[in-house]
Amino acid sequence: CEPAEEEYENHLKNRIGAARWTIDAVPPVVERLKEEARRQGLWNLFLPHRLPGFLPKDLSPPMYLSNREYGILCEIMGRSFLCPEACNCNAPDTGNMEVFLTHGTLEQQKIYLKPLLEGKIRSAFLMTEPDVASSDATNIETRLTKMIVVENGIKKTKYILNGKKWWSTGAMDPRCSVALVLARMDYSHPSVSSQSDGESPTGAHGVHTVVVVPMEKIQMVRALTVFGYDDAPHGHAEVKMENIELDESCLVLGEGKGFEIAQSRLGPGRIHHCMRAVGLAARCYELMLKRSMERETFGKRLCQHG
Repeated sequence: CEPAEEEYENHLKNRIGAARWTIDAVPPVVERLKEEARRQGLWNLFLPHRLPGFLPKDLSPPMYLSNREYGILCEIMGRSFLCPEACNCNAPDTGNMEVFLTHGTLEQQKIYLKPLLEGKIRSAFLMTEPDVASSDATNIETRLTKMIVVENGIKKTKYILNGKKWWSTGAMDPRCSVALVLARMDYSHPSVSSQSDGESPTGAHGVHTVVVVPMEKIQMVRALTVFGYDDAPHGHAEVKMENIELDESCLVLGEGKGFEIAQSRLGPGRIHHCMRAVGLAARCYELMLKRSMERETFGKRLCQHG
């Protein structure tokens, strides 16, 4: 993947503004690398166990790896920013696929897990918020208001989602089709029996829920930059959700299960991120050593100075 980085950067360098977030901005080299990774059996290496029977067998890796074993591969993939995506092992998709695989309904798996495993779509995980310190997830303010409605004489449960998120990696990617959103349950609607202060009886860690939200329902506010880089066309976004109507089919695992889902997702993800960073650091170190043997100051190579 390292030799392909120049082609990737050249494809984007003359695109500015909104042109950096279109499907045409996605460098063609990405799909070529994906095809080669699948051919070599280097696809979906993160998968922890077998897939449901309705999914094609060729979406499974040749062998299932432990977190330690996969971490070693993450170190190798981390040497190039292209490699994780080429092997369909890129964040936040891997964590989201694990959520759908472990906690998703059959319908959610068919609609979202299958195309994610095939590398046909991308996804986002919306947790961090601009108005609160989101490292303490009990601060999350995005609200999922529950209500009971009657349609054609039949009682149905609906939910209304409102809130703001930022540092939503991948949300502006033109291939991003779905987001998993962490929200606080709100039982204040008159149609629902209210609970004390709108909180769940299970305490501070049982009041959050993860919902599946199609990206077309989420409003983009702006692209965010890291040290001046926007990381287009994948990027990181600030988004808002205004009165998004959802039904029970959008819940993952059920009401109040947000922390359980987030921890099951973030635990392995921390290892993946850490090891990719180690791999990139190793490449940087090698480049520094190479430069120290090529550059001269005061009649000596840099590496010869004490």
